Amino acid sequence: MHRFFITLLLLITACATPSTPVTPTAPASLRGDEVTGRLLFSRSGGIWLWEGREARQLIAPPATQAVFDPMAERIAYVVPRAGASELLVADRTGTTIAQLTRNDPAAPPGSLDRVYAAMWALYPAWLPDGSGVLAAAQAAPPAGDPPADAPLAIFRYDLNGQRQPVFADANGHLGRITVLPTGELIVVRTPLGSDGQQQLYRIAGGQATPLPGAPAPAYDPALSPDGRWLVFAVGINGGSDLYALPASGGSAVRLTDLGTARAPVFSPDGAMLAFLAIPPGGRGFDLYLAGVTVTDDGLQIGTPRRISTDFAINADAGLSWAR
Repeated sequence: MHRFFITLLLLITACATPSTPVTPTAPASLRGDEVTGRLLFSRSGGIWLWEGREARQLIAPPATQAVFDPMAERIAYVVPRAGASELLVADRTGTTIAQLTRNDPAAPPGSLDRVYAAMWALYPAWLPDGSGVLAAAQAAPPAGDPPADAPLAIFRYDLNGQRQPVFADANGHLGRITVLPTGELIVVRTPLGSDGQQQLYRIAGGQATPLPGAPAPAYDPALSPDGRWLVFAVGINGGSDLYALPASGGSAVRLTDLGTARAPVFSPDGAMLAFLAIPPGGRGFDLYLAGVTVTDDGLQIGTPRRISTDFAINADAGLSWAR
């Protein structure tokens, strides 16, 4: 199989999704500084909800990559299995109300039958009207001898489980998706091959082109509520920091100098930016907040403030923030 999927499987199983429930000694809740609204994140293999000063597990493992719908009433999320993953939808209480994919075959883990039947679906993103979910997924199970995975493409999933292709690239995997107010998409594209760097691409009119001004490697794009600005992570010297540029492309401005910053998300009113970073001497990713201002020089943020301690948040799962 492509090295991309081997790396992906290791990342998900190591950082996000043990298949067993949280042990009885795991805390039922965590406390930190106050957060306005509701913030979703992933840790210990499950999905957690932060309200006020307390975070609690909302969806039990295995579950990751949670995102609120535009009305903040439903949550799309990913359930990873051995060599496969499913897209599901829960209500605001964490109760599952829909399963959008059937990617997990009955064949036992480790068997050749399972390898040829299982598929991935990742990085859900709601359509602006809440009528469906976009995700990066395989068009078909692995094929060939040895088995090779098809590149991840973009599909639309209606809430009744119907799937429609949106865009495919035979030369690269498509990952995390951001939907612009125009209906255009900003996606993370990874060229096939071991040396491919993640890059932000715009998909419009059935064509994909690099986003003007976005450095590479770049990933974790987040759109401001007014649709004008993108904030994203850029890989730098083995670490990462956050940059901003207009959603239409332009000159990128560096926002952080922490060396580990990634997974940004705007507050619902656009006045704050949350992101993840590993503090000096920290044991994993914690949550940071910073105020957002827009000037003639572009989007800027104030001094970031760490608001959690040793939460060990899964950075690849991202954050989702709603009222």
